[in-house]
Amino acid sequence: MKSTSETSILESYLQDESRKTGTSTRIFFPENESDVCAVFRKNPHTPVTLQGARTGLTAGCVPEGGLTVNLERMNQILDFQPSENGGSITVQPGILLQTLRQYLQRHPHPLPLFFPPDPTESTASLGGMISCNSSGARSFRYGAVRDYVLALDLILPDGDKLHLVRGKKHASGLQFQFKTRGGRLISGALPALSMPKVKKHTAGYFIKPNMDLIDLFIGAEGTLGVITSARLRLLPRKKLRWGAVLFLPKEDCALSLVKTLRNKTDDSAFPLEALEFFGSDTLNLLRHDQRRGLVLRESELIREDADCAVYVEFTADDRALLMDAFSTVCRELSAAGGDPARSWAAINASHIEKLREFRHAAPECVNRKIREIKKSVPQITKLGTDMSVPDSRLEDVFSLYREGIQVGGFESAVFGHIGNNHVHVNLIPHDMAQYSRGKTLFETWAKAIVQMGGTVSAEHGVGKLKAGLLKTLYSEEQLRAMKQVKQCLDPEMLLNQGNIFGK
Repeated sequence: MKSTSETSILESYLQDESRKTGTSTRIFFPENESDVCAVFRKNPHTPVTLQGARTGLTAGCVPEGGLTVNLERMNQILDFQPSENGGSITVQPGILLQTLRQYLQRHPHPLPLFFPPDPTESTASLGGMISCNSSGARSFRYGAVRDYVLALDLILPDGDKLHLVRGKKHASGLQFQFKTRGGRLISGALPALSMPKVKKHTAGYFIKPNMDLIDLFIGAEGTLGVITSARLRLLPRKKLRWGAVLFLPKEDCALSLVKTLRNKTDDSAFPLEALEFFGSDTLNLLRHDQRRGLVLRESELIREDADCAVYVEFTADDRALLMDAFSTVCRELSAAGGDPARSWAAINASHIEKLREFRHAAPECVNRKIREIKKSVPQITKLGTDMSVPDSRLEDVFSLYREGIQVGGFESAVFGHIGNNHVHVNLIPHDMAQYSRGKTLFETWAKAIVQMGGTVSAEHGVGKLKAGLLKTLYSEEQLRAMKQVKQCLDPEMLLNQGNIFGK
């Protein structure tokens, strides 16, 4: 197993996409379970931070001292069991989402299959996606990673192993017990708490009475054990995929259209898969970078008279079904004040990819601006929300965001998964005073969103940067009880220190 303490190598592994920089004394690159066990066996009582592809946004894999274990070399497909209903695939944690997709495209028999979760960053590792219960645009129709994890193999900080299969091991009320591969029994109590009733939630541990205990480890941000393999559920891929970018004259029109389209998804004849939003600030940022040739070089210029946009994507095996769905979208777009003739539409794979470039260009533009600002203000990191609210509070949360941005005088970019009431509000601070005010505003928003019945983190996890927001969601007593769950599996609190519970 390769390991090193060489500064030049270590430094390249001390950040994730949040751009927060950490410290570590040594990094290990295991290739199998035995290597992971060896790290724990040879380095007892030592803090360990786990890493995948480091595409996270909350510094969850950024070490704060101790050792680093990077799982990028554990990147093999271990088993593939296709079936007409979908089947499953077993992977090591370091395999990238794009690698999994490529593998499935090369093995289309007995029929094409796919793994539904689709975060913006296709270079995310599967282990990292499981650790933060990742989702993406298609979660509107298919849900998050949790819905597709069938089994997990894990290694605990003492080197013992757990094998968990969905449906095989449940809590008894709020009491849980595990039997390790070494025969040891681990038992404890889950905290009594009520998770937000939203479609997406990854803030602290997943806790429910009588829960399937595999779910405790999904979204746990690497704090309970090292995932060494995962068996994932696959679905049959539809034959046809159509998409469109719908430009609208103002935000209220977009919100009205979103609610109308969302209400139609109960009908199987309206196979809407993704429903995304791009605010006026985001379109302005995209226009600016498009004119400079930095993004969307092969797309037509974004309309100057468009205030905002909604992205929709449909899949089906029947072309007539998609024709009917698009007719419905055109009718509702016109009713909301948009013009179907001035929208962008795609009905083949290459054109769909161009529309997806539009979707993915937004975070790319924000990250580019932050990188430029960091050249003069190195302490600045991206400030982006990951909050979500119930369906009934969509307009309320948009009003909350817009008021905070305007009163604070922030440069911003608002975009994301509006189908789940989960847009990302990115504040772009230009100095440390703005940065500090932005962080304070996030805390204010978090409190308001919890009052609306929402969550402080829908898909990114809280990591280290947003761990403090959990105090707005749960009481000190509930957080202490959550920490006691970790202590049952990690008595010395060695794994991924700083994640979820802070320092």
